[in-house]
Amino acid sequence: MSEIIKIDKTVILRFEDREINLPIELKENIKEFWNNAIKEKPNLYNGQDYVVETVNETQDRIEMLVVKSNYAHYLYDERIGIQENKYRCCSPWGGILLLTKDNYFVIGEMNKTTSIPQCLQIPGGGIDIADIKDGIININLNIKRELKEEINMDLDNIDYKLKYIEYPSNTRNAYGFIALAKINQSKEELEKHFEEYKEYLINNKLELEFNRLVFLNKENAVEKLDRMSNPKRPYLRELIKEAIKD
Repeated sequence: MSEIIKIDKTVILRFEDREINLPIELKENIKEFWNNAIKEKPNLYNGQDYVVETVNETQDRIEMLVVKSNYAHYLYDERIGIQENKYRCCSPWGGILLLTKDNYFVIGEMNKTTSIPQCLQIPGGGIDIADIKDGIININLNIKRELKEEINMDLDNIDYKLKYIEYPSNTRNAYGFIALAKINQSKEELEKHFEEYKEYLINNKLELEFNRLVFLNKENAVEKLDRMSNPKRPYLRELIKEAIKD
């Protein structure tokens, strides 16, 4: 289970344009793992990924140094596990938990072609080169891009605030930077909006990340989530518990 902490400090993500240095044996293990993974799921793509190399926390700020890696490294650490912390692929990502005007949390169910089919998660994803400006990773740009790609919503039209950090655990190799937003649409309105967007993506043969949206009533969100048999991102339950308090 991931640890979700409310942000009460300034967070700065600095980027250095270099690869993480991994031992040769680990590189070979990752290569073998990846070759087997793409035999099972040919749609997987070993794109560039990013790794939090160091974390420096003071009384009023959290500063992280981020360098480059790749998705094979990330997936190997997630599925197999890397024991030495300095070689783990703890990747930064941004996400947003939406709350409709009639008090439903909005969760996405991953499409069958993704690495974890039917997995439940919030809109969000890993860092892209477009999120990096002058050596700083802009999490707001990351969230804006992911929200547009996955749900076709514009972050500029949403009242949101970055509120939580997900810290890595033994079973989850990620640093998540998570915003919370109350939106003007109801559950029914957002559901209709998404189904129209999904139809557009399918008709134009574009990538469909979410198969559907799942709505959790704020009053019993944790109980409903626990009853669902889908795979779930490890941060999800703790995030919902924290967001209910806000």
